[in-house]
Amino acid sequence: MPAARWARLSWNFPPRGRRLPATPAAAPTVCVTVDFDGLALWLQWDASLSPSRLGRGEFGGRVGMPRLLDLLAAEKVPSTVFVPGHTIEMFPDVCRRALAEGHELGHHGYLHKDPTTLSEAEERRELERGFTAFGDLLAVAPTGYRAPGGNLSARTIGLLAEHGLRYDASGVAHDYEPGYGRVGDTWTPDGPFTFGNQVDIVQFPTLTSMIDVPQMEFMLSPPLSGLHDYAKITAMWAAEFDWMAGHHPGGVLTLILHPSTAPKGARLGVVRDFIRHARDGGARFATLSQVANEWRQDHPPGSVLGN
Repeated sequence: MPAARWARLSWNFPPRGRRLPATPAAAPTVCVTVDFDGLALWLQWDASLSPSRLGRGEFGGRVGMPRLLDLLAAEKVPSTVFVPGHTIEMFPDVCRRALAEGHELGHHGYLHKDPTTLSEAEERRELERGFTAFGDLLAVAPTGYRAPGGNLSARTIGLLAEHGLRYDASGVAHDYEPGYGRVGDTWTPDGPFTFGNQVDIVQFPTLTSMIDVPQMEFMLSPPLSGLHDYAKITAMWAAEFDWMAGHHPGGVLTLILHPSTAPKGARLGVVRDFIRHARDGGARFATLSQVANEWRQDHPPGSVLGN
């Protein structure tokens, strides 16, 4: 369909209140992100600590992450890698390689514990143990965060602001545009939801269709049957990018990969083909911290109402 026709069909999904529109001439942005969970995820999911299950996390650290880094180097694509402190401790050399090759590392908890299952003291300890691993083993301080499992607690955004983090990549309040996180949201089971106050934490949107695990992985517990045809996944990811490029100029599309899943066998070709499709469609590739800084400059806190 011609670009002019796309423009005429453009849908607008304004957030609550006033939004500064994206510049029509801006190139679509793709942020390749990696959740380098290592064994931490599987230690949470499998009470039996079966070596067969834990081996998925070992594959991610020993095989999958190096393969992803090789692909990203070949395609000259930067990424943002969210890594639990436990994974840093187990695979420090892989994390150092990612940093040396220009990738950004973000905070992903310590032992990949779902924040919604933790007390405030427990969630704070998870954050602080993660920071300790970053400082002691990598000598860097992350500026961004993704909640383990993608689940923010009602306290998480406030804790991120307290610890000096600048963005979060666990948002679902938009599909292609960042916003600002809030603190103080309130609700009751049978009453209205009241929105709290914005804080200076840029929040990136997530599309579940752009996550590798639901499409590519099979597990008995928790049950997941995602062994979809690779051509279908390639077409779906390409369609999401094309829709953003045609309907939301200047948008941000976040791809979420897991080293225990996407780099296995021919699945890696799906990632490569998507990268090349997006590049052919005029995409620029950037880390989340780069995009957060740009977005904050164009949309200062207080200039955007709602998320």
